[in-house]
Amino acid sequence: MATLKNLGHNLLSLLLLILSWGYALSFNNATGWALATIMTGLSLLSGLTMLGSYRMPNVTVRLTEMPTAKLMITLKPNHWPLRQQLRLHQLQLALIPTHRPHQWQTTTTLPRGVYDHLQLTWHYHDPLQLFGHRSTQTITTALSVPPQLQPEAAQAAFQQIASLIHADQPNQLAQNGFETQDFRPYHPGDPSNQIDWKLTAKTQTPMLRVLAQDDPVPWCWLFFATSEQALESHLATFYTFVQLVSELPAQTWLLGTESQRFASLQPEAFARYQPYTATTVPVLSQSPQRIVLFSDGSPLAQKLQQQLAQQQQLVATIDWTLIGGESNASLA
Repeated sequence: MATLKNLGHNLLSLLLLILSWGYALSFNNATGWALATIMTGLSLLSGLTMLGSYRMPNVTVRLTEMPTAKLMITLKPNHWPLRQQLRLHQLQLALIPTHRPHQWQTTTTLPRGVYDHLQLTWHYHDPLQLFGHRSTQTITTALSVPPQLQPEAAQAAFQQIASLIHADQPNQLAQNGFETQDFRPYHPGDPSNQIDWKLTAKTQTPMLRVLAQDDPVPWCWLFFATSEQALESHLATFYTFVQLVSELPAQTWLLGTESQRFASLQPEAFARYQPYTATTVPVLSQSPQRIVLFSDGSPLAQKLQQQLAQQQQLVATIDWTLIGGESNASLA
């Protein structure tokens, strides 16, 4: 439709040029020839100006700083005095010019996801609006938009397991016969009476004595969703929670259409996450761990929790109804 409208506009301009020459040739007077000369000069000037629109523009696409995550599109300035309008194909988001020339951005924050192969449509017009040209360009740069941070909800989730983190650290120094096996940096929740103060003063970093027969069981943060209901808020809370407890030695699982396991924070994995769609309970084969389960409470999620408990895993579940309320997380 836009192409036909643009074509009709150009044909109308050509028709006016033809009519001006027809008038000049038919009546052969000064007014006719002046009108034809003016229309010809303007048409040639506009046509020459439009030549710059047939060159593929040099476009830079990026995201603004979090938490806004708006799409920013910058066009390399050219020497052609063209009027430009920009439209996105896939996203139903409006683009507005910024305070900088040749730059546009979306009016609202982009939803979570990975945006690749974005199609941009450029509408060019000469300064006199006589002719127009429309071109489409595909941007292959992949842009990852992770969930928006939810610090209050993440803090509330942490409060539900804070007592478990501290309670799960036995006071090994009270037992005789344990010798220092190794040293490692101190993490929140570790017993403070195992800190080696001499080594801490030497390294300027709190160092913990790892006692023989006291290898810590690692934590595992596990997210599991089976539907789109409340997915974005739950995933945003989990994403923020993982950053909140990043100092703790732990692994992170995103259990969805694609099982994703990683030790460090990867925003792209959160951006691509889709709910688990199979009807069978996923099987996780791993060594015993202390697992904090962020699930949607579905029957499949409950079966997963039971399966982990049968594997002698220590499982704590997050109660979403208490996010922002009191803690009642417990081990299964």
